[in-house]
Amino acid sequence: MLFPESLKLVTDTLWRIKKEDLDWSLEDLFTPSEIIEIADRILILKALKEGKKQRAIAEELWLSVTTVSKGSRVLKYGRRKIEKVL
Repeated sequence: MLFPESLKLVTDTLWRIKKEDLDWSLEDLFTPSEIIEIADRILILKALKEGKKQRAIAEELWLSVTTVSKGSRVLKYGRRKIEKVL
């Protein structure tokens, strides 16, 4: 992992945020485009888990096939922990 200190800082900070404050805290931490990018990644992973084809997902979400392929690689080669919350 190339960024363990940064990842730990983000993880530790997010864990300390109360659920009722999470929306506003994320809005403070991220730009609108970063929030949209994260939401797109979640939508991609959900669609892939449902068995949708990459090209169909790209068209549906107005994203490039390359972006969708990155999500596919997460499910194939990542730690797969995100699947628990999808």
